[in-house]
Amino acid sequence: MNIKVVGDIRIGKIQPSLTGNPIVDDVLIQHFCDQLKKQLTSLHLYVDIVADHFFDPTSQSPDIILMDKRIIDDLPDELLMNFKIIEIEHNDILRGNVTNAIAALKHFNSGGTQLGEHLSAI
Repeated sequence: MNIKVVGDIRIGKIQPSLTGNPIVDDVLIQHFCDQLKKQLTSLHLYVDIVADHFFDPTSQSPDIILMDKRIIDDLPDELLMNFKIIEIEHNDILRGNVTNAIAALKHFNSGGTQLGEHLSAI
């Protein structure tokens, strides 16, 4: 299982952007991913953190998805209900602040996965 970070979407009818500039979006989302990886590694949790610029709500995924709240607000609920999505504040992604993401992951029921068990023990 991976953790995917969705801060922008570059395919489909709805293409929300983090800043309006794909190059800047790449850097900011990757920085958030790097910060999250660093924090989880410091807790001895080794999980792949992936920036996902091509989220497709029609393609199922077992991964945990950290998604910008603004994107969640733009997409119909029925498209998102089959995913394990955690809402992340837009400004947290912009600033690379992973504190709220770590807290949300701690409380997230990930179906008894090793990640969920380790995080809830923290």
